[in-house]
Amino acid sequence: MYTTAVNRIFEENNLRKTKFRKALLSCLVNSRHALSHVDFKEKMGKGIDKSTLYRNLSAFEDAGIIHKINDHSGVAKYAFGKVNEDEGRHAHFVCEKCETVFCVENMVNVPVDVPPGFKTKSIQTIITGICGDC
Repeated sequence: MYTTAVNRIFEENNLRKTKFRKALLSCLVNSRHALSHVDFKEKMGKGIDKSTLYRNLSAFEDAGIIHKINDHSGVAKYAFGKVNEDEGRHAHFVCEKCETVFCVENMVNVPVDVPPGFKTKSIQTIITGICGDC
């Protein structure tokens, strides 16, 4: 039950298509919010291997098809899509009640001046508040 879109993503990014990777990417593509390790276990089954999960998430991140969000909780969460200068940055909304992280698209790029000699790799904007579900 894997979509053609998911298969196309694997082909476009020259990634091996394994059953686990297809399930993992489908999970990310179909989620309306960022997912943590616990979220993946709930969606994919408690028996998933933690190192296999993180190794595949890292491969997806390296390929530029997902991005990692480090919010105030210290727990890494992952969302479909890449955040970079070329594609435009976006913010992340963190619900203070349920701690769910949502991508906020179409954020206006705000220029940031860093000290001379510094090179910006990425900028992460976190917006906090209460989500519509809470």
